[in-house]
Amino acid sequence: MNNIITKHYFALLLTVLTILASCSYDEHIDTYNIEVRLSESVADVSVKMTNNIGSTFEASTDGDGIARFTLPAGIYSVSASKVSDDEYFRHVCNGALSDVAIGSASTNIMLPVSVTTMQTANPILIKELYNGGCQKDDGSGKFAIDKCIIIYNNSSEAVSLDNVGFGIVEPYNAEANTHSFLNGGKLDYADADWIPALNGIWYFQPGCTIAAYSELVVNVHGAIDNTQTYSNSVNYANAAYYCMYDVEATSSDGGKYNNTMYYPSPADVIPVSHYLKAVKYGKGNAWAMSQTSPAVIMFRTEGVTPKEFGENNANIIYPNGKEGNIVYACLKMPRSWVIDAVEVYNATALANCKKRLTSDLDNGYATLTGGYGHALIRKVEKTVDGNAVYQDTNNSTNDFYEAENCSLR
Repeated sequence: MNNIITKHYFALLLTVLTILASCSYDEHIDTYNIEVRLSESVADVSVKMTNNIGSTFEASTDGDGIARFTLPAGIYSVSASKVSDDEYFRHVCNGALSDVAIGSASTNIMLPVSVTTMQTANPILIKELYNGGCQKDDGSGKFAIDKCIIIYNNSSEAVSLDNVGFGIVEPYNAEANTHSFLNGGKLDYADADWIPALNGIWYFQPGCTIAAYSELVVNVHGAIDNTQTYSNSVNYANAAYYCMYDVEATSSDGGKYNNTMYYPSPADVIPVSHYLKAVKYGKGNAWAMSQTSPAVIMFRTEGVTPKEFGENNANIIYPNGKEGNIVYACLKMPRSWVIDAVEVYNATALANCKKRLTSDLDNGYATLTGGYGHALIRKVEKTVDGNAVYQDTNNSTNDFYEAENCSLR
């Protein structure tokens, strides 16, 4: 019995000594200082190095995109990955290398990475609407052919305006006596997935972008210096501005948007690339955005250009009883494409105003007193690094206020 215990004792002692010897050996393995530099200088990226026996080492990049390691010799694979989300975007940084030899000397490794940004929500909104016009200098009435829509990029990334456009919803005025799509107090399309864009749509030419935390002015009518005639109006002779100007767009009756009162030749300083294009399917020689109470939508088409979508007759809708009447022609704009919308009520006829936008697009309305230079301006929610971030609750009653003047004055 004692012999058995003695044998077990010596076997255990031998095992312990072997382990200790192994540990002592590992402590003296040569190591090498390694820098992994990303091809893009992205901070806080997790970099992993895995050798051929499955050991993994991990470090994060600094502000220069460098991760530092102390590693034993071996053949390694290297990978880098970071995914971060903010309110509107997902940012992804990825890269990988294999068969990286570590062993002869300290090594610097350049790791190619791809950095992509994907838009996950819409950061573009209507920041201001000026449509009611101003008083003429001689007191004879109002001048209203100097309308504009100002949009804003509420995010820290530049955003493409490809396939982004504007529409107005039937009827033109919220206080109109007839509302062809409103029956029994309910909108005909309330339970549908579309909204009727009346008369025509306008859209940006390909390649236009809106910079981070910046506004972009879109003139609707009168893309000239209107102050030369009416001092209370707006000067649109600005190279940074855009305008709705397309005298070639033609509806089925041969009509064009060519009324020179509404569409004088734009100021020379406005680049032709800043002219919005139109698809015209309704009646009239001007896109008649209401002077008192428009319902304005901004949309981005998906999988098709605005031109292709608008020129497809299968997408045209008429109110019941008005089928085929070009005066009432509307485009069935998918509501999922609408990225912002503003319902405006006439402040002098509130009791007669009726909703046109569904609650998912605008659960309220903004009131405007037209004809006095007033504008509807979105409220600022907060500032980020000195940049305005505008409020967006999908309720114009909460989000907008009536200002005494358009901000361009």
